[in-house]
Amino acid sequence: LGRELCFAKSPAAFVAHTFLFIFAGVTIYVAGDAALNPAHEGRRMQEFKEGTYCSYVGSNTAWFEPYVPVAVARYAGAGAGNGWLGGALLPATLAYTTVKGVGWSDWGNSGLNDLEMKLNGLNDYKKD
Repeated sequence: LGRELCFAKSPAAFVAHTFLFIFAGVTIYVAGDAALNPAHEGRRMQEFKEGTYCSYVGSNTAWFEPYVPVAVARYAGAGAGNGWLGGALLPATLAYTTVKGVGWSDWGNSGLNDLEMKLNGLNDYKKD
């Protein structure tokens, strides 16, 4: 407390903050979806638990987010790493991609979501 929270001054705290921020944000969305989505009628708590677990698994893969601007700056120059594209949009997009991709696709169903199961002719698949 009393210090600026940035990757350069306290990398471990910054990475932990990144994980907690991502996990909390996605879990809030999962809670709202489980509570309000009519498709989850009759299984809302199960949907919330599954989504929260997927958020946890996916959030653990976003540890690299603070390193992205550093890598961009090294290869494309300090201006690119400190700018909006290399310092904000790219890291957030990559983190979202890995959280969603790892968290929601690799735990069961042979790594396929419902649409991919249908496209692969596995129409007998039914969500419990």
